Parts: sequence; C-alpha cells; structure tokens
Amino acid sequence: MGGLVEAASGVVDRRLLTTTFLPVLVFLSALAAEGAAAAGWTTTVRWWSGLGAEVQVTLAGLVLAAALLASRLIAVLRVGLTRIYEGYWEALPYGGRLAERCRTRFTAAAADEPMRGDHRSHLYPADESRLMPTTLGNILRGAEDHSRDRYAIDGVTAWPRLYATLPETFHQAFASAAGDLDLMITVSGLGLVFSLLGGALGTALLPWYGALLCCWSGLLVAWAGYRGAVRAAEPYGELFRAAFDVYRWTLLDTMGLRRPTEYRAEAEQWRQLDKLWTVGAVDSEHVASLGFPDPRPEARATPPDASPRGVLHGPPPVRSADSHMDPPAPAQGGSPARPLRLTPWLVGAAAVLGILVAGGGLAIRSLTSPAGWTAVHALRSYQVLTAADVSGPSAGEAAGRYTLRAVAEGAPVDPDALGPRLPPGAAVGRVVVTVRPPNGRLFADGVAQGTTATLRLVPSPAVRGRPAAARVFTDVTVLDLLGGEARTGLVIALPAARLDELLGHIGGSDVYLVTAME
Repeated sequence: MGGLVEAASGVVDRRLLTTTFLPVLVFLSALAAEGAAAAGWTTTVRWWSGLGAEVQVTLAGLVLAAALLASRLIAVLRVGLTRIYEGYWEALPYGGRLAERCRTRFTAAAADEPMRGDHRSHLYPADESRLMPTTLGNILRGAEDHSRDRYAIDGVTAWPRLYATLPETFHQAFASAAGDLDLMITVSGLGLVFSLLGGALGTALLPWYGALLCCWSGLLVAWAGYRGAVRAAEPYGELFRAAFDVYRWTLLDTMGLRRPTEYRAEAEQWRQLDKLWTVGAVDSEHVASLGFPDPRPEARATPPDASPRGVLHGPPPVRSADSHMDPPAPAQGGSPARPLRLTPWLVGAAAVLGILVAGGGLAIRSLTSPAGWTAVHALRSYQVLTAADVSGPSAGEAAGRYTLRAVAEGAPVDPDALGPRLPPGAAVGRVVVTVRPPNGRLFADGVAQGTTATLRLVPSPAVRGRPAAARVFTDVTVLDLLGGEARTGLVIALPAARLDELLGHIGGSDVYLVTAME
C-alpha cells in the first residue's frame, strides 16, 4: 500500500497533492467508512481479509487511480466553485435576486461606517456598487480593484503579464497563499458533496440518526472550509495588492517601455495599455502615453536602475485550475465578468457522483450479500460442504467450509454462518462432540474456529489427596466457540476411535482445558 501511495504522489505535483488529492482520499475514506458501518465492521474486515493480496493491491490501485482522476476533475471545477463562493450567482436559478439581497447587507454596513463592526471592511471594494454578496467575494473583489483605484490598472487583465516579471521569492509566497485558498475551497466543496451523497447513502443503509449525522457533519465541514477560505483570502489579497504596488514598473521595464514621470501620466499609460491588451488599439491622441522608447541615439542607453533584477523570463502564466494567478473578473464595471458555464459542472459532477454511487453500491452489495448461495438440499450442523451442496455464483468457494447451523433445502446460505475452510481430509473418520465444563476456563486465547488444538481433561483430586493424571486428547479440530466472551463451551471434532474414551472420562473431570497445538 505504501508503494502505491508513493507511486501516486510521484505523478501528482506537490500543490495538487496537498490541495486536492489528499482531501479526495479523505472523502473517499469517509464514504467507505459509511459503507462499512452499514455492512458491519466485522463483516467488512472478514471480506477484505478473504480477498487475497493480489486483489487487495488491485483494489487499492483502482481507488488511488479514481482519487487521482477525481482530483484532476475537481481542480478544473474549483474555478467555478470559487466564483460561486464569491457571489457570481447570475447564471443560477433565482441567483440574481439572492445575490442582490445578500449584497444589501454589505451595502447597508458601508453606508453606516461606525456600525459596520467588520474588521475586514478595509479589504472590501471602496465603491459600494462593486460590493459582492459574500465576504470571500468582497475580499477578492477588493484586491482586484486596488490596482485600478490606485494606478488605473485593470488587475484582472494585467495580472498574467505582471506575474511573469515577479521574482522567485514572491512566486513562492504567492503560491503558498493561493494553495491555502485552494485547499479550503476544496474541503468546503467536498463537505457539501458528502452532505448530499453521504446523507443519501445513510438514508438507504443506516438508521435515521446515522443519516442525520452524515448530513450534518458534511455541512459542518463545508461551513468550516468556507470560513477557512475567507481567512486564507486575506493574505492572498494582500499579496495581490503588493505585487502591483512594488513590481508594476518592473513590467514596464520588461516590456521595454519608458517609466512615467508623474502620477497622472502613469494612470494614462496604464489605461492605454489596457486598451491595447483587451481591444487591440489605443486612442490615437494618446499613443505617446504608451511610453515607447525614445528613437534618439542618446536616449537609447538603458538607465542604471531600469534593468529588471530577479526577473523570471518566459511565457506568461495562464490561469489553471490549480492557481489563483488570474482572479475572477469583476461582475460590475471594469472587465466584463466571465460567464459561469454550468454544463461542464453538471456533466463532471454527475459522472463522479455516478461512479462513486455505483462503486459504493456494488461494494456494499458484495459485503451484505457476498455470495448469494442456496442450499441444494437440507444441510445438517457442522457438515463439511462440497461444491454440490450449494448453488449460486462461485459456489465452488464454499467447498471445504462447514455449516455452523442447520440449513433447510432451498434456503440461502450465509457465508457468515459458515466456518472456515478445513484442510483436505480433516473431517474424515471424525465425530462431532459438544464440550461444556462444569466450571473453570475452557480454552485459551489462541484457539479459533478451524484450528487444531489439544484437549486436556483435568480430573478432580483422587481419594487421599493423590491426584489422578490428566487425560490428553491431541489432534482435536475446533469447529465452533460457544458462549462468546463467557466461553461456556465449544464444538470439537475428534477421531471416532477415541469417542468412547472421551465420554468415559468427561464426567469425572472438573476443568477442561483446550490449547492451540504448537
């Protein structure tokens, strides 16, 4: 199993491993635990132990492959989930009305500054018309608007270009902050899915309180994940602001453009660059504001401080599912909001949920009814079965096992009501005897069904204090343990030739001791 995990981690980059792959494994483990609770932990452990090492490794590999596939899918869907958490609800049914009602809470607080009582209010957009319906949306929208309000730079458009010029130290800090935000969004989303899927499975398989526990625990995880995302968005937004405050002129240097000499000229230069990037043309009367290099020879020399130090050269990063390098575009003003496409969401989510439900249903079905065997004829207690005694799928697997209780003809044969498989010939020439001692401890901890043990009959003290010798019966097959923890008796099989000897000594013995043969 450890080798499979190492192999899986080798094909998953570190950020995807921590922000998506591990949460998905926890999510799948929670679903598996729910199925095991429905089938019974003892039944689950027995089923797993009986699969064999090769089947166990194969199933573990399939689970890890499914987790990796789900991680890639969730990484793609996380972009849309983040936008929903921000408050871009216009594409949802009645989403516009709900967004407007939620937005009024922040608008009313902004109108009455002393009563706002929100320690994050300085991170929100300064323009009330730009407020979002959620706290997370306002923090990220405030970070987007910072560069526009200060320097007339559209943060959404300029960010992919600016990111390519940032030093490696800033890359690492920003990647860490973005990873924390991705992790919390993933945890919250998986909590919602578990509340729905786990609650549905719990309703079908568990008592009512189990289903309620699954539903509410999923909602609690979703709520905690969202609160964690809000906290993670604060350093993320601050770093986004700092990138424009500190490194915006590094972008100009990398593009070979002149730096502005006054604040008003800088704002006009960024406005024209934004038009060039988004529209492909600038205002003809403001072409000079772009800051192209002076063609005169004496002006071509690079200023001493103009060369970008610590700059990463290469193609600009494209926003991926694992990164928040390019924050969502604002919904009002500035760049138009990118439409939220629900079709990939619905298709991908339905596919993953369908695979999980189908796989979980098959696993639970195999646990609760793993064999589907039927008795061909009446079976007596402690009868060693042959392939002709039962019918059904894989009936040959029952050969060599024995019944613990009598089974009527045509009745289902529950594998849990069968003893383990005995070695070939272990039941030939043997009789079954139930042993119940009058007092004392009956058998040791190492004795189990289907094992070979030694039976010692310890007699009462003989007359005049001379103890009689204990009678020992070796090569005894233990078929069943009676009384559970109380250990009140057991069923054994011993050679028929020693039955009379056993019955002749069993009445005068006070204690019967059964120990596993060494």
